[in-house]
Amino acid sequence: MRIAILTALVLFIAVPAKAQVEDTILALPDGQVILSISATERKEVEQDLLVATLAYNAVNKDSRELQNEINTAMRQAVETANKVEGVKVNTGAYNVYERTEPRTKEKKWHGSQSMTIKSKDSEAILELAGKLQDMKLNMNGLSYTLDPKTAVSVQDSLMEDALKQLQTSANRAAKALGKSSAELRDVNVQGGNVPYARVQHRGAMMMADMAESKMAAPVAAAGETTLTLTVTARAILKP
Repeated sequence: MRIAILTALVLFIAVPAKAQVEDTILALPDGQVILSISATERKEVEQDLLVATLAYNAVNKDSRELQNEINTAMRQAVETANKVEGVKVNTGAYNVYERTEPRTKEKKWHGSQSMTIKSKDSEAILELAGKLQDMKLNMNGLSYTLDPKTAVSVQDSLMEDALKQLQTSANRAAKALGKSSAELRDVNVQGGNVPYARVQHRGAMMMADMAESKMAAPVAAAGETTLTLTVTARAILKP
């Protein structure tokens, strides 16, 4: 769904021929008019990139054994993820620290390392996430977002539509004022940031084949992201 919002303000400027004006666009000959105008385009876009963050957590009395366990588990997890076509994998924070248990007063080492997997193939991510959970990695986050390339493409389209709206409005204003032409000046494009959204359940939910993994695959369904872009400009309306 796309929504266009158009606003305009006509300013009649009477500037003496020899007046000293910092903004040269305001030094207009008699009969010309400045039109300040803006247009906002919005579009609901279905999120197309699924991102999952998992972590391996361990506790051990011996720090060396703890780290060896984490290293081994994460190596296997990364190797498993890298075998899935179209999935991007990266590891995250690796933390090891000693902690005294409140009840027993026993000192133990705690450690964890995270990894992130993402793909536009949501079924592949969900199936892989289930396998990683079966390898004793805990799910820390599962989120849909809009792929940056998709966002750029949509915003370019919104910009084109907004510019057309501006030119159309400027032409109509020129005609209403008895002017012959309208030329856009000082065009400024302001695009909104792409929000990162948590999983939203909307429509049919997608699930990987549970028979392929001991751990049931997680479930996710894409929501929508609202992209907004505003273009402002000043138009010169000529006699």
